[in-house]
Amino acid sequence: MLQVVTNLEEIYNTYFQKPYHIPEKIEPVWSSTRFDSALKESLQGRDVFLPITLKAGEISVSCPCATIRVQGSKTIVRTAVSERIGTVKEMFQVGDYVFTIKGVLIAPQGKAFPDDDIYNLRQLFESTNHVLLKNALSDMFLDTTRYVCITDLEFPEVEGKSLRMRPFQLTCESDYINSLIIQ
Repeated sequence: MLQVVTNLEEIYNTYFQKPYHIPEKIEPVWSSTRFDSALKESLQGRDVFLPITLKAGEISVSCPCATIRVQGSKTIVRTAVSERIGTVKEMFQVGDYVFTIKGVLIAPQGKAFPDDDIYNLRQLFESTNHVLLKNALSDMFLDTTRYVCITDLEFPEVEGKSLRMRPFQLTCESDYINSLIIQ
């Protein structure tokens, strides 16, 4: 059986032009709650290599070594008050969470190109159904549903690189599915 060794740090630095670093040993952070302060300090605001799975119906794509970035925003009403410095702020609404996922699709042994994964990722992007995102970091923000809507999909150019590996980047937003009852 042929084994192929892949240097993830080298692949990410080549395709995404950012100094990614994979430590030799990753110490796990165990906590009794999922919002433990040590976990928040070690993960939030940083790109972290974590496996992701995207699924809609029978179509699914898994990437065991992806990075995911989480962004959130609020709509805030700012009211100026006379004879006072600054404004009074009140939170109006918490917006959707935006997830930026970067990964590399790697063809299985015996194949020269990850065409099945690329086709499935395209099908997920074009799907009108909700897409399920499974990822340890996104689970902290998606509460119970885990559903997202893929808004952007990009396959950057690969010049003179291996055909077995195809980098991708996608952006998706949280999609809270609720039933709307019109009376």
